[in-house]
Amino acid sequence: MTSPDLTPHSPLAGMIATWAFGALAAVAVGLLSPLDERFLWLAVGAGACVFVAFAVNLAYGRAEGFIVRTAAAALGALVAMGVIAFVFFIVGITALVASV
Repeated sequence: MTSPDLTPHSPLAGMIATWAFGALAAVAVGLLSPLDERFLWLAVGAGACVFVAFAVNLAYGRAEGFIVRTAAAALGALVAMGVIAFVFFIVGITALVASV
């Protein structure tokens, strides 16, 4: 016989894992993809972040607040990807101006 969870696990760890996945995906895209294909690969990474957020929140196992948790995790990962992509953009522009 199993007893119900009296104190549910914190969903914050799943959100942080999704945000870290988004940050790592953006760094990988920034370092490994050619400049003309970078936006395409960032879109693929953003889609992967949505799937990761969905999977992590399904594994959490609680129906209450599922949509809010999934949206917060996906949005946080997309914001992390956007910030890192912007940093790569600024570094690229700076290198371009310095080479002229």
